[in-house]
Amino acid sequence: AGPAARGLARAAVRLDSTAMRDILEREVGEHGVVSTWDDVVRPVLTGIGERHAATKRLIEVEHLFSRTTTEVLASVPRPRAGPPPSRILLACAEEEQHSLPLEAMAAALAEKGVTSRLLGARVPVGALADAVERIGPAVVVVWSQTAVTGDTDQLRALLQGPRRPMLVIAGGPGWRSDDLPDGVTQPASLADAVRLASAV
Repeated sequence: AGPAARGLARAAVRLDSTAMRDILEREVGEHGVVSTWDDVVRPVLTGIGERHAATKRLIEVEHLFSRTTTEVLASVPRPRAGPPPSRILLACAEEEQHSLPLEAMAAALAEKGVTSRLLGARVPVGALADAVERIGPAVVVVWSQTAVTGDTDQLRALLQGPRRPMLVIAGGPGWRSDDLPDGVTQPASLADAVRLASAV
C-alpha cells in the first residue's frame, strides 16, 4: 500500500476519525473515487480484515473506518436529478450487510454526472423485485461479499421479472462466476462496473 493507505490505516487504528476524513477527502479530491477506493480504502479494509481474522479484535476500528468512509463518499456532489430519472439501481444481496462498495460506486457514478439509487444493505429478493417493477431501471447492480450471500437465484428472479433490466451486474467476490445466469455480467473492478453502468 502507498503512503496514503498507510497513513489511513494508522489513523483507523487510533480511531482518529478526523485524520481519516482528512486523508479520504484529500485523496478523493485529488485522484477521484475509483482510485481512492482501489489504492487507499480497499488495502486498509483488507488489512483490518486480516488482523481481525488473526486476533478476533478491531471490530471498533472497522466500524469507525466504514462510517467515516461512508460520510466522505456521501459528500461527493450528486448531479441534480432531472429528466430522464436515474435508471441505475444499486442493492446488496439478501442478508448482505457490506454496502460500502456500492456506496463507492454511487459516488463514482456521481463524479461522472450519472445519478443512481442506492437501496443499501440486506435487500430481500421481493423488495428488490418491487423496486425494479416500480422504477424500471436499465441497470441493476447486486453486491455479494461472500458465498453465503451470493445465491444466484436472486439474479435469476431479476431476469425473470416483468420489467427485466437491460443489464444485471453481479458485483463482489461472493458470486460464483460459473453459476451466474446468462445475461448477468460480473465486472472485474469498480472501474469496470462504473463504465458498464454508465454506458447503458
